[in-house]
Amino acid sequence: MVKTITHLPQDYAHGVQITINDREFQVVARNVILLLYGFTSIDDEQPTLHIAEALIHTWYSAFLPASLLSSLRSRVGSLINAVCTGISNKAPESVHKKTWKFRSGSTLRLSLQKQDWLRLERYLQVPKHLDFNEARKIRSVIVLAPERVDYRERWYYKDASPSMRLAKQRFREDGLLLPFGHPRVEFDTPNPYVLLVSNLLI
Repeated sequence: MVKTITHLPQDYAHGVQITINDREFQVVARNVILLLYGFTSIDDEQPTLHIAEALIHTWYSAFLPASLLSSLRSRVGSLINAVCTGISNKAPESVHKKTWKFRSGSTLRLSLQKQDWLRLERYLQVPKHLDFNEARKIRSVIVLAPERVDYRERWYYKDASPSMRLAKQRFREDGLLLPFGHPRVEFDTPNPYVLLVSNLLI
């Protein structure tokens, strides 16, 4: 979808309507979060590179800067929470549609069952008992399991260079999609979306 839109000619002056559907709710949740964050950030005239970096970390990094998670909650969470509040008395399987209109001229229409709207809320919430150290420990038990070391080393063996193997190992260790030597101090808050889709948030 993104490649299609970005490859439209510069002089293209018509509207574009895109329908996205997926049977996996995790994919739907990801698309909604990324699109809502992107549209609201564009409306606030955030720099494009800043928006792109925030979207990449929201999608891939196991931990986020606290400021980014706060921004996700204020921009995206507030929109989703408003819908959930409005349908609180509806039946769990009833379908509800919401259309958001943005100053940029874009619109986003989402149709979900009530139970899925409520699930969507969770993708921006970190349980109070889960801090950075606990989340990192839970993740390490899975992605660095000692009994899977042979599987990991066979996977690394296929890589073309030692530097690529080192970078992949670093990603397994800290879960951050960053250049190898980039500072990691500010990434101190568990990313609820990544932990949920990885079945690490319990």
